[in-house]
Amino acid sequence: MLDFILELEAVLKIWPDSVKWSLVQIAEQTHTKVPHVVEYLTDALNKNPDVHDPLSYNEVHKAFVVLRDRHKVQLEALQERERKAVQNAVDAYGQVMEKVRLMEMTRNRRGAYRTLNYTYGNYLEVLPPDIKTQICNDCLRIGIKEKINFQELSQWLNRGIQHLMELPSRDSVEDALDFLDAYGDYFLTEAHGKGEKFLTNLLLRLKPAAMEFDLSPKLNEVAGDFKLVEVMDVFV
Repeated sequence: MLDFILELEAVLKIWPDSVKWSLVQIAEQTHTKVPHVVEYLTDALNKNPDVHDPLSYNEVHKAFVVLRDRHKVQLEALQERERKAVQNAVDAYGQVMEKVRLMEMTRNRRGAYRTLNYTYGNYLEVLPPDIKTQICNDCLRIGIKEKINFQELSQWLNRGIQHLMELPSRDSVEDALDFLDAYGDYFLTEAHGKGEKFLTNLLLRLKPAAMEFDLSPKLNEVAGDFKLVEVMDVFV
């Protein structure tokens, strides 16, 4: 219930104007099972809509307010626990980076890479997106020097871009293109065209957001630097 309320709050912030969503669609948007959504909203709205009946923003917002106020104490306790978990993770990351810098100074890059890898996996669910992106950046930077295999490094580039795009905006799209541009040359050295295909797919995935925020020229520029004609043709 508490997770649903928080998810619903996020969904209401991006609810399209004049659009109605059914209970099934709300379940998809909030990552909640349909029977649970039916139970929660039926109770809050004091009505029994069909799972495919369209509901307006105002109706769903009214239900959200009812659920939020009803579970205010539990929500505040949950949010405080989450805040502390995030702060603990950030503090742990700071301590890890002190060790990583020392490892790099003593040329123990392999140890630094493994430490960052472990930290990322251990705190993935609670670290803020900017720190997760920085870990991906450091793993790429160190991993390239240590000749970590292509598949593993490609995952760090992919993850870094995903974290940058968690909250899409003009700045985040631009940062994602810069991130890709910073490491793209390395991936083009991969034999049999794997790197070229990988970079092409990443750029094509960024296409909708680049178009939305008028950044197609920048995407074309990045694609042009890598001579990825297929991408440039799509955007011209």
